[in-house]
Amino acid sequence: MIKDLDRQILEYCRFCNPQEKERILYESDNFYLMLSLGPIVEGYCLLISKEHYSCCAAISSGLIAEFKEIYLKVKSILIEEYGSCICYEHGRAGACLIPMEGNKHCFHAHMHFVPMATDLNYLVQRDYDEVTLDSLDSFFEVYTTNNSKPYLYVEDSNSKNIYFIDTVIRRQYLRHKAAVSIEKENLWNWIEHQGWDSINSALKVLPRHFKKL
Repeated sequence: MIKDLDRQILEYCRFCNPQEKERILYESDNFYLMLSLGPIVEGYCLLISKEHYSCCAAISSGLIAEFKEIYLKVKSILIEEYGSCICYEHGRAGACLIPMEGNKHCFHAHMHFVPMATDLNYLVQRDYDEVTLDSLDSFFEVYTTNNSKPYLYVEDSNSKNIYFIDTVIRRQYLRHKAAVSIEKENLWNWIEHQGWDSINSALKVLPRHFKKL
């Protein structure tokens, strides 16, 4: 348990200054992959930009190929190890920093990879209108053509969608939806439920996959 986590979040960006480096599984020139605190399921990972971009769709054009390559490899590895994987991001839509006010955001690009089979798009479509994407390339293109608006991004086994958000939404919206879908709603709060047992279990099986990259 990280006892001063609330203070750390308020004082500095933990993605610019990654703590608990034992959770880092892989690093490239411009990104690193680490096991997430508060995993809803074992193997929950975050792909994070080293530079402080506001969201994944806003990374510079020169980094897109590197991002896409890692994205696809991470998803493939988690499917190989756990059988399934969904991906999502709060692209400046909804607060992800729990101790902060509801209109505050974590302005540092980080894509979530969660080894679960939930049809997350179905759940989000009940609340917001989707734009269906045919590729990761269209993720960046659609973001740009929509004037870089705040968004939710979700890829599950059925579809890859972006949802442009113009209202304040609950903190940890996507994480909450995912946790509810497996009847573990309390796990949406990653500060109260840091999940070190699950993190340590993943550290026994995942590093060998990423040594190959």
